[in-house]
Amino acid sequence: MRYFRERFLAAVAVMAGFQLDVVTAEFEMALHGPYNYYSSSPILPRPWANQFTTWFANSAPILTTISTGVCNLTLRDYHAAMESPRGSPQALKMLSICNRHEACVYSQLAPSVQLNYQGASILLGLTPVILSTLGPTMAELALLSTHRPVLSLLISLGAPVYWVTRVFEFHDPRDAARGGRLIIRKKGPRIAILISIVQYVLAAMAAANFISTMVEIGRKTTLAWACTTAFAPLLWSTLAAFVNVIATASNLVIERASKPKDSQCNKTSRKDRQRCRGKLSCKCTSAPFRKTLRRLVASETTICANREVYYDSKKKGEEVPKLAMFLFVAAGCMSFFLFLFGTAIFAALQFVTFIDAFKRILVRLIASTIVCRLILLMELAGLRRTNDVAVK
Repeated sequence: MRYFRERFLAAVAVMAGFQLDVVTAEFEMALHGPYNYYSSSPILPRPWANQFTTWFANSAPILTTISTGVCNLTLRDYHAAMESPRGSPQALKMLSICNRHEACVYSQLAPSVQLNYQGASILLGLTPVILSTLGPTMAELALLSTHRPVLSLLISLGAPVYWVTRVFEFHDPRDAARGGRLIIRKKGPRIAILISIVQYVLAAMAAANFISTMVEIGRKTTLAWACTTAFAPLLWSTLAAFVNVIATASNLVIERASKPKDSQCNKTSRKDRQRCRGKLSCKCTSAPFRKTLRRLVASETTICANREVYYDSKKKGEEVPKLAMFLFVAAGCMSFFLFLFGTAIFAALQFVTFIDAFKRILVRLIASTIVCRLILLMELAGLRRTNDVAVK
């Protein structure tokens, strides 16, 4: 009898504890939902489209089945959070819901598939290193931006990863046109126009290919450290244009300091400036807007091989303004942090197989980088032709 009484009391205690756990679970569910959700900051941007709806080709069948099947509860909550008004309690839990659904899908994958994804993450983490090896240097692109800024902008969007140099080290952009053996001679007007058009078309296609790949990555994958940050790949690919602007400003300061000052235009008073406007012999008179715009367009579309530009190799190592050095070093630091940001993004991409990472991401990015690099090398070779003729 004593044995049965002890067993009965133990069963009652277990049932009481079970009832308490059920009540606690129901309270938590009423307070936080079916999972222990947490609220994120309302200032975090929302994805521009529903995630977990499209995947890369090799992962699509299995991920769609898991996402809409076993993990349909978290998927439903995610869509509800996307459709809810911004700032609502459901919308503030979007990051938590996204992480829950991501974990649910990943937990249903076979170990071999998980290893495939991990191998793809290693390959993608090396993407900035591979692209920087094939891409331009910051000094080369800054030199081209001085002569053809629009083409340089397209190249910076098609090949946003620069060759990583030592931080806090200055490289004179003019040195990019003083070395190298590849030389392109001056071309005829029709050939030069055709070459310029082909360059713009190829650079625009490379930029569009790179940007579209970044958008596709944001829609078809998630980041392990920021599940709802679908805009991060696109943001990373466009930040290189701002780095190029700073490096170009550095080269413009150098170019301006190296030009000889015209004594006729060294006028400080307002009366002298007004007097200068009325004289045709004074070189500091400003041209009309249409003529200035026509001159800028003609300069932009002229290939570097047909320019009269002179970078004397004997002047290598001349004094450089401190402002130019500061701007170039600042651009180098920004490029270094941009390189780290890209590595953090590519290494954290989820749900990408090794084949998809190589064929649908890496190959496309490499193709854009090589095209932009070839265009840049051609323009630098044209500047060397000019130097070669000037020295002779």
